[in-house]
Amino acid sequence: MKPFVALLGVGRWGERLLRVLDELKVVGWVYTRSLAKHQNLQALYPHLRWTEKLEEVWKEPLCRAVVIATPAPTHPELIEAALQAGKDVFCEKPIAFSVAQLHRLIGLAEERGLILMGGHILHYHPAIEAIQSLLSRGALGKLLSIHSERTAAGRFPLAEDALWGLAIHDLGVFLYILDQVPSKSRAYAQDSLTPTKPESIHIHLEFPSGVRGQIFTSWLYPERRRKISLIGTEGMVVFSDESKPTLTFYPHRVRWQNGQEPRVEWAAQGEPIPLPEKEPLRVEIEDFIEAIQKRRAPRTAAQALLPTIALAEKLHRTLFPEVETPRPYFVHPTAVIDEDVEIGEGTKIWHFSHILRGSRIGKNCVLGQNVVVGPFVRIGNHCKIQNNVSLYYGVELEDGVLCGPSCVFTNDKYPRAFIDRRNEFLQTRVRQGATIGANATIMCGTTIGRFAMVGAGAVVLHDVPDHALVVGNPARQVGWVCECGETLREIQPDHLFHCDRCNLFYKRTLKGLEKITQT
Repeated sequence: MKPFVALLGVGRWGERLLRVLDELKVVGWVYTRSLAKHQNLQALYPHLRWTEKLEEVWKEPLCRAVVIATPAPTHPELIEAALQAGKDVFCEKPIAFSVAQLHRLIGLAEERGLILMGGHILHYHPAIEAIQSLLSRGALGKLLSIHSERTAAGRFPLAEDALWGLAIHDLGVFLYILDQVPSKSRAYAQDSLTPTKPESIHIHLEFPSGVRGQIFTSWLYPERRRKISLIGTEGMVVFSDESKPTLTFYPHRVRWQNGQEPRVEWAAQGEPIPLPEKEPLRVEIEDFIEAIQKRRAPRTAAQALLPTIALAEKLHRTLFPEVETPRPYFVHPTAVIDEDVEIGEGTKIWHFSHILRGSRIGKNCVLGQNVVVGPFVRIGNHCKIQNNVSLYYGVELEDGVLCGPSCVFTNDKYPRAFIDRRNEFLQTRVRQGATIGANATIMCGTTIGRFAMVGAGAVVLHDVPDHALVVGNPARQVGWVCECGETLREIQPDHLFHCDRCNLFYKRTLKGLEKITQT
């Protein structure tokens, strides 16, 4: 196999990645900020091309992918640069520091048809696979709690705090094992040495299934500890990765005396569970290489890591409420953004607006004052929602839609205050480029066609064709409009329509008008 991967960064973890990549015969280039600092590695790998210039990597046509193992704060910037250069990317944790940041990178990768993978090695560890097997066959009974401890002697000053540098591993594993996100979370930090980068973190999690989670991580600890424990009613299991990986099952059982008093039947000793001899790092990199070759999603694709990054970001905000997380869009301080909301790059959300859970807003949109969106509403790119507009569940706007001030969307055709019809809400779709005038009302279940125009104050009861101009109560069609918004002039006897402003021609179709492509 000809080398097609470049490694960026050869610190402690970068050295391990270099060994694996070289054994797989896929690495050809290595970037480091200081060649002089790594002369010993250059001597061990003289067949590789070493450089201090990232541009050489970006411009190398034979390099199709990069593996990023630089300090954590550099990850998002390097990922974006690599994707812009057309490279598939594997990046060590954390892949990003906010959901918005990660969505931006995922969007860029999708636009360019590239693979973006995060390095979460425990997802590939045979011990985690064995734990999942125990859970799936009910060997632990009802799972009660999961605990982890991850400590090390950190290098000060810290490049990353204990949340993003250590706890991110365990957050990812908890969500991966349990296949659910916590309903409640709390974090407590100890910053004895570095006020802006706490060296110790305690995290408490509560999951919808009733499982409780505890995480303790610290850079300020004299011993290296790596341990995950799961406590169930029929057994307990401990994964330790301190000297060599071990997995031990303890057949301890929880019983209730008289149905009320809990008792634990302690077994004499634990039972070692044999683990296959395979290196998780190698398995992880092999997954990346195969994903590149087969153009498929790897196990830890960036999209799959969104819940972990969202949880870490939420915990970070509870620890540092005064720190504003960088995001590629603008939200006015008076606006409220619920959890599980996606907002595209360049979008602006102004005073007193509220974006409810599950809503997705595209790029370069403008939402004016007192706009309500959601829950679970989809808004495309380049939309403009003016003041006092509410987009309720069931409404979908495609790209380039303009909603004038105080226009109204309904979602219940037969509303009663005392009857709950949430399961009967009808979908309303506004197609690409359409305009809805001020104070217009759109009844639910209708479709506003592409580049149609609804006049101010109109009440729309039925579907509006593409490029149609409708006015009045009830709305009736009075003409046709161009993409630019200009009223079209009909040309007889050809039955074509012409825009005097754009010099475009349109013809009738079953859906309304369609632009004639001139050749």
